[in-house]
Amino acid sequence: MDLFPQLGVNRALPAPLSDQLTERIRSAVLAGWIAPGEALPPTRRLAVAIGVSRSVVVAAYERLTGEGYLESRQGAGTRVTPELPLWRTNDPARAHCGAAADERAAAETELPVGSARTIDLRPGRPHAATVPPRSWTRALSAAAKHPWLPDASDSSGEVSLRKALADHARRARGIDCAADDVVVTTGTSEALLLLALALCEVHGRPPRIAVEDPGYREGIRVFERVGAEIVPLAVGVNGATGAGLRMLSAQGALDAVLLTPSHQFPLGGRISAAERLAILAWARETGAVVIEDDYDSEFRHAGALLPAMGSLDRGVATITTLNKVLSPSIRCGAIVLGNGDSAERRNGNENGHQGVLTPDLDPDPAVPAVPAVPRASTELHTHLRAALHAVRADLGPAHPLVMQLALAEFLESGGFRREIARTRREYRHRREQLLEQLAEAGIPVQGADGGLHVVIPVGDHDATAAVAELERRGVLVDCVQHYRSGLLDDSASAPPDALIVGYGAEPAMRLRAGIAEILAVLGAPAGEAAQPASTQKASPAAAAQA
Repeated sequence: MDLFPQLGVNRALPAPLSDQLTERIRSAVLAGWIAPGEALPPTRRLAVAIGVSRSVVVAAYERLTGEGYLESRQGAGTRVTPELPLWRTNDPARAHCGAAADERAAAETELPVGSARTIDLRPGRPHAATVPPRSWTRALSAAAKHPWLPDASDSSGEVSLRKALADHARRARGIDCAADDVVVTTGTSEALLLLALALCEVHGRPPRIAVEDPGYREGIRVFERVGAEIVPLAVGVNGATGAGLRMLSAQGALDAVLLTPSHQFPLGGRISAAERLAILAWARETGAVVIEDDYDSEFRHAGALLPAMGSLDRGVATITTLNKVLSPSIRCGAIVLGNGDSAERRNGNENGHQGVLTPDLDPDPAVPAVPAVPRASTELHTHLRAALHAVRADLGPAHPLVMQLALAEFLESGGFRREIARTRREYRHRREQLLEQLAEAGIPVQGADGGLHVVIPVGDHDATAAVAELERRGVLVDCVQHYRSGLLDDSASAPPDALIVGYGAEPAMRLRAGIAEILAVLGAPAGEAAQPASTQKASPAAAAQA
């Protein structure tokens, strides 16, 4: 079918051409002019046909891909998502592509008919491409041809993978490191397990570890598995402070602290440059190890991303993972011990890096430069490094050699950086939609500057009850209360309870439907959520479950 007439733009309208084309294509999909799985014209061909630049078409395709209407494959062009439900009307007369705003608004506020999946808006769930990128399949194919070896690979990780991860940490996070400063893991949980076991070996006893409260529940459980004493550290929206750690350690020495500086989980803020320096000064004075969970650092939406804390001091163990960008099923991460006296550095760093590096990010003049902190080459950190490698050796390699070789090639070829760019575009569109939908309803949000979730205050509503009501309606979210340790005394200074809503996993249409349910629950009188299901009108999410 020749769709060019329906996809034309009007230069007399004030709306940007890319927005007009996006609306035309979206309306054509919703109305059924373009069927699920049907290919769209190549960008150059469509641009010539409707008289616009190719960049206009590229922008429209990228936005609709981010919204979940289209999918793009290298070498296979762009097509409508095959799994797009048949929710459109069968009446072609309603499919007027130039004036379908009313139909689009109605369609996008309802769940697709026939969808049986619960809308999962819980935090920590990224989007996973249904088809892996071609650069990954090429890397995996090449790695499969590697000769089999009589012995297992290096327990800390295949050297080519560790070099690639070190290069990424230098370029993207400013950490001065080399291959033997990296220990390969399966992800954050295993990294925390290795560090906890290493601290046990260094101190000859279970360690005493401070954790953010509210904070990362899985991390606390891992520490408890090795018998660590958990010390809750009360934090606000912007995370931990040096003063807070000093007060806490005055009540008993701490061996380590687990922090999420780039995107505090779950409240969503970030630790300022000044507070990072204050925390590092405290760590040097007390000999405590700072464990930096650098999750979500790739997804900074507003303002410049500060370099990792591991770029500032040798006493920081930075945990990084590829799982959030690629897929949790990949199961690859690393512990990076930057600024150490690695063998490569003692023999002359092949990259010539010295001191604190500038990460591969756009600078923001509003964010002050972070001064370098003097390196503290302590005996404790030397022992921790040795213990960490010893623990990894006892447990064996994190991955088969073929997987490590494939990951190394994927990183070295630039495939991982391209995936970061692609996922950033997709998440940007979903974030903009979510914020626009909430703003139209007058609902404030917190923690939207980074990561893949936002925090929504609930006012007089009970957040736990709201979570239960939304689950009954077919929408999964979480609340801040679920991430509190329960070990702190109730305090008026504690952050109020709120909903935590992730926007990474679900496509735009289902995200919109889920947010509509959240607005319905928060907009109802306080007692309405407790009414029996039979007294309430069936929601779009509930209808989708039928």
